Amino acid sequence: MKSTSFAKIFLLLFLFSAVIFPQVKNDHTLFQSSPIAALLNGVMNDNFTVGEITKHGDFGLGTFNGVDGEMIVLNGKVYRVDNTGKVSQPPKSEKTPFISVIYFHADTVIQLNKNLDFNEFDKYLDGKLQSKNLIYAVKITGEFKSVKTRSEAKQTVPYSNLAEVLKNQSVFNFKEIKGTMVGFRFPAYMNGVNIPGYHFHFLSDNKKSGGHTLDFVTDNVKVEIETVNKIEMNLPESKDFLETNFEKQPVPGL
Repeated sequence: MKSTSFAKIFLLLFLFSAVIFPQVKNDHTLFQSSPIAALLNGVMNDNFTVGEITKHGDFGLGTFNGVDGEMIVLNGKVYRVDNTGKVSQPPKSEKTPFISVIYFHADTVIQLNKNLDFNEFDKYLDGKLQSKNLIYAVKITGEFKSVKTRSEAKQTVPYSNLAEVLKNQSVFNFKEIKGTMVGFRFPAYMNGVNIPGYHFHFLSDNKKSGGHTLDFVTDNVKVEIETVNKIEMNLPESKDFLETNFEKQPVPGL
C-alpha cells in the first residue's frame, strides 16, 4: 500500500516538474517558415505568427508581413527594428512570411580579439568550420568597433521583389557598440532555400539599435557556433506562394 502511494506521489512530482521546467528541444534542428526564394520574389505575406516562433526556437532571424522591418530572435524574445531604427517587441498576433530559428546550443566557442570586418570574419570563420557543406547557427557577442545595418519600410500590395524594396532601405551606422549578431551560414547548394554564406541580424545590448547586418568590425567578441543536423520547413499556403514561378532564379536582394 505504501509503495503504491509513493509511486503516485513520484508520478505527480514528475508531471509537476515537466510543467514548471519544460524540456528544451536540443536536437540541432533548424526550423524555417517558407523558402527565402519566396520572399526574394515578392511573397511577403503569410499566416505564421510571432507567437508561434518560440515553439520552434529561441534564436534566429526573419522579417514581418510586408517586410515591415528586420526581425531578431534572441533568448526566446522577438524584436523588430523598423525603418526608423526603432527597436520594439511586436505582438504575438503579428505575422511573418519568413523566419529561420533554432534552440541555440553552441558546440564550439571562440574568443576573438581581432579587428575583422565582415569579409575578413567570413574567411576567418570558414577556416574554423568542419565543412562548408553543413549549416551553422552563429552567435557573435561582445564589443564591435563599428556596425552597419539596414531596415526597410512596410510594403503595400501589389508587392515588388525584395531587390526593388531595398533600393529605399534605411541604413544605420554605429561606432563602439556592444551587442549580439544573430545569424546562420548556409552552404551553396541551398540557394533558394536560404541565403548561401553568412547572414546576420544585429541587436545592441541596450535594445535600442539593430537591423540586418551589412558590415561590421569586431573588437572583443565571443563567437559561438552550433552545427545544424536537421532542417524543418513550413511551406506557405497563400495564393501568392502557390502561383509564384520558382523555375526562374531567385532574385538577389539580401
